[in-house]
Amino acid sequence: MLVSQLLLGTLEKLRQDDFETLKFYLSENVLDGCNPIPQSHLENASRVQTARKMIDTYGEDLAVKVTVKILKDMNCNGPKQELESRYAAGKPATPAPSSSSSSSSSAAAPPSAPGVVIAQDRSVIIAPNGTMGALNITINK
Repeated sequence: MLVSQLLLGTLEKLRQDDFETLKFYLSENVLDGCNPIPQSHLENASRVQTARKMIDTYGEDLAVKVTVKILKDMNCNGPKQELESRYAAGKPATPAPSSSSSSSSSAAAPPSAPGVVIAQDRSVIIAPNGTMGALNITINK
C-alpha cells in the first residue's frame, strides 16, 4: 500500500476533533530537527490536503513517524498501532517484477532511479529486511 493512502486512511478514521488536534500538533515542533508545518497551511485543509502536505513537507517515512508520534501524544493508540503495523507490513512488500524465466533472477533490470533517504538530526532510518543487492551509504556530518 502506498504511504499516501496509508496516511489518508489513518486521517479518515479520526473523529473531526481529533483531526483538528492532529493539525494543531503538525504546526508544533513534534520531533527534533523536524520543521513544523505553518498553521495557515493547515487551517482549512481537508484530510487529503493534510496528507499531501505532510508528505510534501516531511517525505513519506518521516510523515509516518510524525503521525505516529502525534497519535501517541494524543492517546489515539488504536490508529497509532494500526498505522505502525500496516506501515511495517508494507515496507518489505515491494512487488518484484514477475518473470517467466526463474533462472535469470540475477539479471533483473535495475531500478529506474536510485532511492534517496534523507534523515534529519537524530533520525533513525529503518530499512526492510531481505536481499537488496548493492547498497551505498553516505553519512554527512
